[in-house]
Amino acid sequence: MSPKKIKRNKSSLERDPAPSNSAGALKRVGLTVFWGAVIAVGLWALMDLSTPESELVPYKQVKQALEEQAKEPDTEPLPDFDPAPDDLDLDSSDLVKKASNDPAPKTDLPKETLEHISKGMELTEQGKHNQANMEFEKAAEISPDSNIVYSIWGAALKMQKKYKGANKKFAKAHELAPDDKEIVFNWALSALEERDSDEAIRLFEKSVEMEPKNYLAYNFLGKAYGQKKFYDQEIASYRKAIALKPDFGAAHFNLGIILGIKKKFEEAAPHFEKAIAIDKSFEKPFVVQMLTAMGLRKAKAGDDDPSEKAGPLKEAKPDIEAEIKKSLGGKSEGSGSDHKMEEGSKNVKDTTNVKGKVLVNGKAIAANAVVFLETQNKLRVPDQKTQDMTIRQSNLSFFPQHTTVPVGSTVTFANEDKEVHNIFSKSQNNQFNLGAMAAGSSRSLKLDQAGPIVLRCNLHKDMIGTIFVVPNGYFTHPDAEGEFSFEGVKSQGYLLQVWHPRLNPEEVAANLKPVDMKGVDQTFDMDIKSTSQAGEIHDMVDPTDYNAIVDNIEKEMLQAIQDWKNGKKSIPRKRMLMVITKHYDGEGLKGAIAKSFSQKRSIQLEKKLDEIRKLISGIGVKKEDVTEELLTSRARFAVSQLRNNVQELEARLNPENKK
Repeated sequence: MSPKKIKRNKSSLERDPAPSNSAGALKRVGLTVFWGAVIAVGLWALMDLSTPESELVPYKQVKQALEEQAKEPDTEPLPDFDPAPDDLDLDSSDLVKKASNDPAPKTDLPKETLEHISKGMELTEQGKHNQANMEFEKAAEISPDSNIVYSIWGAALKMQKKYKGANKKFAKAHELAPDDKEIVFNWALSALEERDSDEAIRLFEKSVEMEPKNYLAYNFLGKAYGQKKFYDQEIASYRKAIALKPDFGAAHFNLGIILGIKKKFEEAAPHFEKAIAIDKSFEKPFVVQMLTAMGLRKAKAGDDDPSEKAGPLKEAKPDIEAEIKKSLGGKSEGSGSDHKMEEGSKNVKDTTNVKGKVLVNGKAIAANAVVFLETQNKLRVPDQKTQDMTIRQSNLSFFPQHTTVPVGSTVTFANEDKEVHNIFSKSQNNQFNLGAMAAGSSRSLKLDQAGPIVLRCNLHKDMIGTIFVVPNGYFTHPDAEGEFSFEGVKSQGYLLQVWHPRLNPEEVAANLKPVDMKGVDQTFDMDIKSTSQAGEIHDMVDPTDYNAIVDNIEKEMLQAIQDWKNGKKSIPRKRMLMVITKHYDGEGLKGAIAKSFSQKRSIQLEKKLDEIRKLISGIGVKKEDVTEELLTSRARFAVSQLRNNVQELEARLNPENKK
């Protein structure tokens, strides 16, 4: 796996073309509630720290808000945010940015609930769905009567394409908040994507009943009717959407499609022209052919004269109808949400077969190589599974010596030697130390981070093994000739990569290849140039300087105390929040302590820091009881504990340096 981070593609609930303006809103509306809630949760927790309880918001969720607010000396709470309908026309990035910069709505949810929701959404975005659902379950246990918890949980499940589960959560949220129109709308979208057409129709009809001017709901209602081949109702729904929003390009385009299918070409043409005028991405080849044949467009230089090719309009109509059918996958169906309008009227098959050959310096790659297709959107693929496996320590060796497991799998290390072993890893994103393991003992580790792991024992220097944790997607092992194949890969974008213990990280990264599967069988042959020799094992070591992290923590805490002394109110608590979320958690010290020692220890250290934040914020104490001497004493003690843990941590992660 390449050490370089690849940005996730934005997910989409709409399978129409992706224009930049009104049609783009269709792709983005499903994210509106979800990501609006993400930022709302983060900002609410940030601005409302004066409540008695304290649970911490992950740094990624509040980083931007912290940086913005830190520039101001002291800010007052901002008014509630109620997005206007025009917000639906923002690009996804703009939408998230706007939600980040606007104040969040007030909520009665306790911070424990908000923390679990925030973690659940972050894990969903990372594709760690099982962990995400555990966080949502915890949030629901704390706040069982919160429609917010269940609606966001439903949105997360919909992103995972677990529609049945999503619909149950939306149903629960609706039961708790029957007048919330956004819950009904997102529930309807989930039913539409699941192709439960009857349920989608029922819910979209309810949505427009609750919100008569919701043009998006009318558009999707048309798609639901299209899935049932109720063409007259489909047409009526698109017309209603256009009546509410005349410049709604996607509705014009959808209406043009269904009118074309019904051979009403004269009626279809103005809607295609309107859609193209609104957004050029609707200018599909078959649409241009139709408009040209009807005399509404001039043929480009070099093109065949449509009048010579097709004769009068009456004779051209069958060709136009055929083009429309081809663009819909060869079926004369309504423009339901699964109709894919591809450039050049090409139909994308659901799966693709892939094969190829991997060589290293012109020779077949040795055993233990892994060829894998990592999803560009970082999400799981159909039927992707984790596995539980055991790596034995016997005769001072690892068995198997080289292992491949999917991300999220659990590996058990079983000591079958008479000797004591202490297994550890210094590999990037997968640092751990299992501690001393006596003969007959075993310890398990869940591997949630993709990438290579080099196993060592600090008591037996010659013991070495590897685990390659494959990211979301597909993987296989080349045969003795270096040939590999994948059958039935889901058609979408991937990163094709090769890993072998002998390849150094730079050589792995240099041979990363973005590929786009579109149903056409593909062959990829690679000859990797490597300076390493057979039998070598390379590691991707995490260069984190944990002492530097503690230095930053100490600096920020002392500055927070100074700001408090100078009479500032919000700045000191924001600094303390940055100490915990940005430095302790965000820079990896908390996770490293949890992996190498215990989750309990990492949380206890976090609580020490949070106690100082509470004192500075005046939470649970009388103002006169808080002094500069008390704060400084607590800060020095916390820093000393952190430094002791870092010293012990580095000794565990670098046992070969111990004398």
